[in-house]
Amino acid sequence: MSNSIVEKLSDERNNLWEQMKELNDREINEERSLDATEKEQWDKMNDRMSEIDARVQELASVEEANKKAEESRAIFETASAPVIEEEKEEALSDSEILRAMAQGEVRSHEFEKRDLTVAGDGGLVPQGFADQIIAKLDENATVRQFATVINTAGGEDIKFPTITALSSASLVTEGNAIGESDPTSGSITLGAFKYAYLVQVSSELLADEGVDIEGFLANDSGRALGNGAGADFVGGNGSSKPHGVVDKASAGVTCASATAITTDEVIDLYYSVTAPYRQNGAWLMNDATVKAIRQLKDSNNQYLWQPSLQLTAPDNLLGSPIATDPNVETIATAKKVMAFGDMSKYYIREAGGIQVDRSVDFAFANDLVTFRFIYRADGDLMDSNAVKRMVMG
Repeated sequence: MSNSIVEKLSDERNNLWEQMKELNDREINEERSLDATEKEQWDKMNDRMSEIDARVQELASVEEANKKAEESRAIFETASAPVIEEEKEEALSDSEILRAMAQGEVRSHEFEKRDLTVAGDGGLVPQGFADQIIAKLDENATVRQFATVINTAGGEDIKFPTITALSSASLVTEGNAIGESDPTSGSITLGAFKYAYLVQVSSELLADEGVDIEGFLANDSGRALGNGAGADFVGGNGSSKPHGVVDKASAGVTCASATAITTDEVIDLYYSVTAPYRQNGAWLMNDATVKAIRQLKDSNNQYLWQPSLQLTAPDNLLGSPIATDPNVETIATAKKVMAFGDMSKYYIREAGGIQVDRSVDFAFANDLVTFRFIYRADGDLMDSNAVKRMVMG
């Protein structure tokens, strides 16, 4: 990412925030509401801050993709040295497998997760195709960035034990019997729901070796699978789909209003989560809700929302990071608009890798090659007290 662009965006973002604070402080000090012109200024600056955040995220994704491409190119350039006969039987790389699929030599393959590692010769081994898909999936399924992700080879049901009530000691006088107090246990079962989609690519595009077909398919499939699974990881009701973290979270705060959130209600939600979970807490809401809470102040006249010192890092609300997800509901009557707590208690179970299949028959008349992507996953909140939600009045 160009440092000059980042610095320019960062300066603009900081200047906008200072101007927004000045408007808000004027409203409070003069004990009046913003007039029409001032309100229009506030909304424009608020929208521009959200645009800057989106632009920086886009630039970060491009930079990461370019970095991976350079790493792959460097490895392939140094791979031309003679090798002994036995080394010619090495497994195909993910890029080679995709090219083989495009050429009809391979019809189906399951891409497994492979983190960026160091090879025996000291060179970098690039992330696999599945990792590139997951990286893009994380951008569109925000909850996965905070959740505990468990990957299994198969998709059979797995039960996770949970404690629904703890043991407690009671005061016992001398000579009296000590009572029994056993914890109450339960279990949560995670299966493997299937998320799938098709993408069609022209034969000409696949034949062009100068096209980064791996990057194109990874970005497109990660976005599509993330949009599908991400909606359920947030609001799924568990009926033929995962339980979402917001849907499964326990009640924290119900707002007095159907259209506005107050400072006290945000603070109440924060402290409705017990200290152990609060220490590792994160906020989850959509961008529109973030815009609504930027004006809120505490009793010491300090803003609850604080911009991050680093442009690519999350902003803070009461000292805890804010994650935005478009799948969280927008402020309106009885909507679940916000969640706070330890998101690592939300478990995502993934079955196997990313299954990719290819067909030239599906769109034969149009000379298109069809790729099918399948991602199998389930999710549930292991302790509903770990995350609390806010509901509008």
